[in-house]
Amino acid sequence: MFKLNLKDGVEVSTIEELRTNFDLEKVIDYFKSGELLTWLEDRFYEDEADAISEIKAGDDNFSAKICAALNVECNDNLEFIRRVREKKSFLAEKTDDETIIDNAVSTALNQEDLGALIQMDYKTIYLCGEQFNVPIRITDRKYIGILGTPKIKIRAQSQEDLDAKNISFENVQLPWQKASPIEELKALAEKIFQTGDKLPIVKDGKQVSTFDQLSKAEKSAVLRMFAKGKYTENQIAYMQLTEDFSSGFAMTIDSFCTAGTVGHNVIPYSEIVNACCYDYDEGFWIKSKDTFIFFCYNDRSIRNPYTSSYDSPYNAQACAKLFGEEDSKIYSEIVNFLEVAKNF
Repeated sequence: MFKLNLKDGVEVSTIEELRTNFDLEKVIDYFKSGELLTWLEDRFYEDEADAISEIKAGDDNFSAKICAALNVECNDNLEFIRRVREKKSFLAEKTDDETIIDNAVSTALNQEDLGALIQMDYKTIYLCGEQFNVPIRITDRKYIGILGTPKIKIRAQSQEDLDAKNISFENVQLPWQKASPIEELKALAEKIFQTGDKLPIVKDGKQVSTFDQLSKAEKSAVLRMFAKGKYTENQIAYMQLTEDFSSGFAMTIDSFCTAGTVGHNVIPYSEIVNACCYDYDEGFWIKSKDTFIFFCYNDRSIRNPYTSSYDSPYNAQACAKLFGEEDSKIYSEIVNFLEVAKNF
């Protein structure tokens, strides 16, 4: 493997050495000759190599793109480099997925970012936000929604219109498409639970904090509680957990899940036969195709509609911590949500 000869004749073999001895003029020469890409590929710096391979010498601000791809600062476009750093910081707060964070340079967090990336001729652009206006006149582009499903405004009437311009989309909602199930479920959860799009952390059923205030590591640990980490944060319409993380419940894109000391359950909405409050909001029960589960803050039993025998609730003490006790409206809110969700 050959080395790159940079500042003051220093030969570099690693990406760290390249950054320490960065020489923009010489790096641009290596870029134009193709040696920079080969040097990166030989050393398996795959993320940097992928980013470099998308840059063309005729691109606007192409030298700034090189700096961003190699994660170094240069004087060619300090504002561009500053914005990339801001986007990386924002994405790192939202996810621990290194691939998403590494793509910060080609990610738009708002309409201004999108305009800049289009002008700089990025062929693949990641969209992280609620809504974007995408121009139909700019051809040969691929747009990918991340950390959500952004709504797209574009002067096109069908997929055929996009195909004619060689424009493609992934994980977005196009004008002629119905809202995704998770967005509809989130809207339903907000209407019923009225938490201002915040996922509560509770003590004895009373909110003391919210999920968004947790650290990235704590969020990952919580998500692993439910269905062994099957669902990401963006696939959860509503969630509530105790402040000690001992138990929780979540309404996901397709199932009602409980975890921890209230029991581990994954009940698909499509299999729910009935959900009902129990005895003046002292608890609730769910009957699915082949199971019956009962949550209550006290130790009273309830008749199982499958067997006609009397069953005890899940850990009553744990239920009291998570759902609250007598006259808690959370029980009827859960039942209302599940009665609607089972038709999704």
